Amino acid sequence: MNLKSLMCYLFMMEDRLLNIFLNVRESFSEIKDIVSLIKPYFELICFSTAWALRIEEFERILGFKPEYVYKSLSEKYAISVQYRVDDVLTTGMVAHEFAKILARENDIFDNSLIDKICVEKGFGEELLYALEDDAISDVLERDLIERLDIDERITNLKKLLGHV
Repeated sequence: MNLKSLMCYLFMMEDRLLNIFLNVRESFSEIKDIVSLIKPYFELICFSTAWALRIEEFERILGFKPEYVYKSLSEKYAISVQYRVDDVLTTGMVAHEFAKILARENDIFDNSLIDKICVEKGFGEELLYALEDDAISDVLERDLIERLDIDERITNLKKLLGHV
């Protein structure tokens, strides 16, 4: 793949990610005006393919103000996601990050409740796909305890979706 082809591919993935972000955003009306989308920087994706943090937290981690793909009305939170595999998996990741922000706004930090928010917003199947693909768990969290947590989340999500 030459440089021109690579650049075209990267712009295409950014456009697909933006479209997914905007579609998911509409289902999270409570927070849609406070969540921006930033570029997926290497400094972030080497640890996790999806992040949801306050803008100033991203600035602290990166050491600079991140570049926006989509800038919200109020720059309170941002999501950074690497496009992975296909639109369905990436939608699950984006929905999960929106659910984390909605939960955080309500002082909720329990993964099972965050998963439930995804189901209630209509993204349960996509989240299940992302969890089964292991797209959401962080590189640093690959130990047995986290794997058991992911397995438990998958089981609970299947129950919520009526698969079990």
